[in-house]
Amino acid sequence: MTNLDRFFEPDGWQQGSFTSATGRSIRYGHAEPEGDKKGTVVITTGYADFIEAYHETIQEYLTRGYAVWMMDWAGQGGSEKSSGPPMKGQTIYDHINDLQQFRDTIVKADADKPVFLSTHSMGGQVALHFTQKNPNAFDGAILATPLVQMRVTAEEKNRLRAMFNTSVENGFGDQLIPGGRRKATRALTAERKGLRDDNPLRMNLHKTFMLLNDKLKAEEPTIAWSNSLVTATDKANDPGFLKSISTPILFGVGLEDDVVDNTSILRASLLMPHAEAAQIKGGTHGLWIDRDAQRADWWSHVDGFLKKCHLTFDAKHTPAVPPPHMPPSPPATGIQPC
Repeated sequence: MTNLDRFFEPDGWQQGSFTSATGRSIRYGHAEPEGDKKGTVVITTGYADFIEAYHETIQEYLTRGYAVWMMDWAGQGGSEKSSGPPMKGQTIYDHINDLQQFRDTIVKADADKPVFLSTHSMGGQVALHFTQKNPNAFDGAILATPLVQMRVTAEEKNRLRAMFNTSVENGFGDQLIPGGRRKATRALTAERKGLRDDNPLRMNLHKTFMLLNDKLKAEEPTIAWSNSLVTATDKANDPGFLKSISTPILFGVGLEDDVVDNTSILRASLLMPHAEAAQIKGGTHGLWIDRDAQRADWWSHVDGFLKKCHLTFDAKHTPAVPPPHMPPSPPATGIQPC
């Protein structure tokens, strides 16, 4: 594979769609690795992202011997957007249900090999709720710079919670937040601009794909979607909730990330029984598309995590070896041996 090949659709990539419980057409794609297969990786994205921006990540997993299945969230990428008015927005809880439907009915994984979830940012919030609800769906989850907690003060979040709750209760949940998508991605855009000199190819890929296909742009968020994000992060920061997640989790923390709250990620990794945090020096919010040094550091942690998960999986699925057959003891005769 040449350096440029990794940024394009992998060989054998097959695309399809399924209809979600809310009636949206959800786009997904799938590819198998060459040679022996180690397992399966299910990839989801962060907010306003899409499959095309993950080609390099998909290629990395395929090269490592994993089959890849990936979906776009409803309202984002190649999945169906609302044709409103009236606008019928999605919520974080709809995303959780869509991931469950994808895992249960679309993803074809070998029963004798592990299955992993790999995601980013907003997808990490979905992953926390999904793994808490479905502890046996994945043998491990890789969460790069996950949105565990919103990067706002407690006072600001209280105001948002009150405003969104009131709007939803009064029937305005499906109303758009004007300029909401741009506001939500402002920090991401600024980060990419700041890294463009060091990493021009990766930092321009996302914009390039959207210029080639304007339909990849995410729909504007609704009040209901934003409200669900507030309530979901509230729940995901509850100690009891975090302690109940038994799926092994690898958190990727970019130490230069100014998009999500790193303190909440580290706190979650300490509260969860099978979690660990990889702190990437110089790492930004987009760890999957960061500079070569940061990506190499991140992938070394991913590889180590996958290896440990494989050992656990093999130990669980290796049949117990019965003790060697021993001849029966002779009956007691009362005669003492010499």
